[in-house]
Amino acid sequence: MIDAPRMSRIWPAVGEDPLTGLPNLLALITDLQGPPKSDRLAIAGFDLKRLDYINREFGRPEGDRLIKEVAEALVRATAELNIEGSRVYRLGGDEFCVLLPGLTQADELIEYLREKGILSKVRHTVVSCSCVNKDLEEAFLDVWPLLIDALTSQAGARGTQMKRLTRVLVERIRETIELLKTSRKMAYTDDISGLPNQRAARHLIGDYLAKRMDTEGPLGLLFADGDNLKVYNDNLGYEAGNEMIRRLGNIIAAETSPGELVARWLSGDEFMIVLPGVGKEEAMERAERICRRVEAQTTQWVYPVTISVGVVSAPEDGTDLETLIAKLEKANARAKKLGKNRACTV
Repeated sequence: MIDAPRMSRIWPAVGEDPLTGLPNLLALITDLQGPPKSDRLAIAGFDLKRLDYINREFGRPEGDRLIKEVAEALVRATAELNIEGSRVYRLGGDEFCVLLPGLTQADELIEYLREKGILSKVRHTVVSCSCVNKDLEEAFLDVWPLLIDALTSQAGARGTQMKRLTRVLVERIRETIELLKTSRKMAYTDDISGLPNQRAARHLIGDYLAKRMDTEGPLGLLFADGDNLKVYNDNLGYEAGNEMIRRLGNIIAAETSPGELVARWLSGDEFMIVLPGVGKEEAMERAERICRRVEAQTTQWVYPVTISVGVVSAPEDGTDLETLIAKLEKANARAKKLGKNRACTV
């Protein structure tokens, strides 16, 4: 069986803001389910001062830098203050909110941000309501209109109407979240094997090369291509070939650890194995072990199966995706030429 929790981390989260990495409005709405953990709910709202001016005069990169600076400051503040149950969200644009268990914690947060000089860069407000006899969503619907009014310096007379509109919005967004989750899973999953597909593998590899390699070490990549699919398709039919692909994928996936990935690649019985933190020597050892395991596990199949594996690692063999893929294909072709059922590098 494929490790579903491991697979769910491959593609970008629907509820994640791509600029800051914070949970977004969709995540906030999803989180607002179940009973509250305290009798009161407090929300601290923030928006950047003069962001439009900064973007216009200094360019979007400077505005993005300030947004990320505020995001990091809010996360650091809740961590250092050790406010249990708090979470920081980017609502969109230059707006943030911090969900807090009560006004005392909100006051601590504001004072911390004042001492660090963050309040000079943002407008802020804090609103609170009682959570007695309410679930978290109901309490949030009470404070959300007040938060918006406070941040936009508008009167609170529109609160009842905004609450009604917000309730409709919440329901529609929740439906959209479920549709997005389903479509995202379909987009990143291979129909035949049930494994992540090439799109998922490309995303994970590209993300590691761009953001994680400097801190988490090298990246090992194995490109495995089965040696026996044609005999299945020719003698038993394509459905039997597809079943062989599924079973072969399971054997290979069983040889990986949490945080690693096996994806079905372009076609046939091609697989990409992504090994974060694994250098070239260890990647070769892993590839040879997988070759032996496939051979041993398929001896009783109608037609025993072997694989040929190309091996590369970053940064040793390159630091961009296309260069690494080209070298993987070359290494795999070399393994085929040397007699199959083996691992080769460039």
